[in-house]
Amino acid sequence: AVVSTQSGHYGRGNRVTATSISIATARMKSHLLLVVLALIVVSDAEDQLLTLHQNHFGDIQTCDVKYVKPGDDYDIRCESDHAILTRIYKPTDNIPGDEELLQVSESLNNLKAERTTTIKDYENATKGEDDGYYTCVVHHDSDHVPAYSTARCKVVIVDLCADSNCEEKQICEPDYDTGTVECTCNYVCPPTFKLICSNTCELFPHECAMDAKICEDGRKREIQSEGVCPSTVKPKIREIDMDIEANLNDPIILSSGLVEDGTPMANVQWVFYPADGIPKYLDADKTFSFDLNQDTIGTYRITLMHCMDEEKAIHNEYRVGLILDPTTAPATTMEATTATTPGVDDLTATTHYTCTAFPGGVIDDFNARGHFYDLSCTHILAADLMPGGSFYNPWFIYGTFDNHDDKTALMSMTFYIGRDIFEVQRGWLVHTGRGAKLSLEEGIPQAVGSSGCSVKFSHLHIHVDCPHFEAYYDGIMSGHIKLKIVAEESILQKGRGNIGLCFDNNSGYRPNWQIGRTRGRCQIDTEEPPCETETPPNCFLSQPPVAFKEHTTCGVGAEGACSELHCNGNSPTSVQRCALAQANRVNCNLKLGLDVLGSDDDCEDEPCVWKKKIVSRGCPQENLPFVCP
Repeated sequence: AVVSTQSGHYGRGNRVTATSISIATARMKSHLLLVVLALIVVSDAEDQLLTLHQNHFGDIQTCDVKYVKPGDDYDIRCESDHAILTRIYKPTDNIPGDEELLQVSESLNNLKAERTTTIKDYENATKGEDDGYYTCVVHHDSDHVPAYSTARCKVVIVDLCADSNCEEKQICEPDYDTGTVECTCNYVCPPTFKLICSNTCELFPHECAMDAKICEDGRKREIQSEGVCPSTVKPKIREIDMDIEANLNDPIILSSGLVEDGTPMANVQWVFYPADGIPKYLDADKTFSFDLNQDTIGTYRITLMHCMDEEKAIHNEYRVGLILDPTTAPATTMEATTATTPGVDDLTATTHYTCTAFPGGVIDDFNARGHFYDLSCTHILAADLMPGGSFYNPWFIYGTFDNHDDKTALMSMTFYIGRDIFEVQRGWLVHTGRGAKLSLEEGIPQAVGSSGCSVKFSHLHIHVDCPHFEAYYDGIMSGHIKLKIVAEESILQKGRGNIGLCFDNNSGYRPNWQIGRTRGRCQIDTEEPPCETETPPNCFLSQPPVAFKEHTTCGVGAEGACSELHCNGNSPTSVQRCALAQANRVNCNLKLGLDVLGSDDDCEDEPCVWKKKIVSRGCPQENLPFVCP
């Protein structure tokens, strides 16, 4: 179509096509659309600003938690953008009730609210007096709803370094803003030299440098002498491993094995392990003499080290006993068999002290006594600070717990053997000390560093085999520790170096033997009681001990765990039922010296179904410890 003007002389120059009109119309519509969108964006921004202003209007800004070192001065700050009057109350102050606070706000209506910051100073923080919740009360004007606002700040009076886990010689650097500490080796040593020689035959410019070295590598050192170290001469030592039998009251003289001393002198340590008592150090050097009687029967171990070199130490041992009177012959095989508990067949003569962490927060200790604990984060299960009487190869087993299927469960077991560290985690995952994952094949043990331990996956457990103990982890919520000493006594007597929940809960200032940095993550209630509802009939799992040995009692811990899983009428999950049945069977088998191989009614008939279910609940791993279709 063509549109022309009435005046013909404009000719073709005044023709306007429909296409040009369409383009113009489209441009106008686009412009209008952009204007509308811009208005919407502006409107949204204004709404957001208004909402932000309304949410913040009259808010009180104060600390959530404030950590203060005992004896320090501190302050509490309260800020508000809409305040007429601000007051700060200590935990021991009486805060007015709601009606009284409303009356105060009404009496201030003729005043104008402003943005204010109120700071109240306090001196000489005292634990038990100044700690607790401090309350800020801010009164607003008549336009504000509510008429007043409150906020609380918790003040914790604590010496962060007093309860730190810093090792000896580490420097504790507290951060009272976050309530955390950092253990460092940031020694600032003097520039002047005062040479010292350590008992490890190392030369240091001063004691500060020696302490810094101890902090870095963890090796114990003491000052042997001042000045340059003398030339070392190795001592001559004879290795001894001997059984001695003598008559009552016979004199006994034991030699340490030190034939000729060296430079510096060798360190000689004697430890006596009585047949029925607690190990003790002996004040002896090259020889030790005594008369043989019931109090001196036992094992004598001597550790000899030159330059405190633990790796090259010589360990000598004497096993001293009485010559048996031939008139008191041992019981016949028939008599020994008759003495065992009737109805128990095929039991080996060797029983073992075994501790189990059951689901639900129940520990069955080495003496088969069940205990319920509030377990959160990481706890010491068992440790020996001086195995064999020596402080140089301690071992620790930590258990880390979490809430799994709504109940307390063992998430991982961490092993510290001398200087080696490794951990088994949920899903049958094994981590070494440097964070690397250990690739396992079912039934094939693998050595872990220089710890003397091996790890393998078999019978649906990670099996850890170490010089002093064996451990088993089911990969989901239960674990077992079996000591390698022969359980000759009915009750295990705790040694000087033994700590952890598997022995007892005498944990000093550590509630339930909890360790690590727990502030803000783990809260322990040492008074939390076990489930108080009636125990279901299917939870009566206790069995009498074998041969009157109390530590062989089975089912006590399992019974407590079953009660926790059924507490308040709850029903355990299928995984919890299987894990509990499995843990109860393995606990009994280990106590009686039997294999952990077996099946359980509450578990999957097909092992691969259970295996896949367990690994699905742990961290992803490329190489599974089993082969399943």
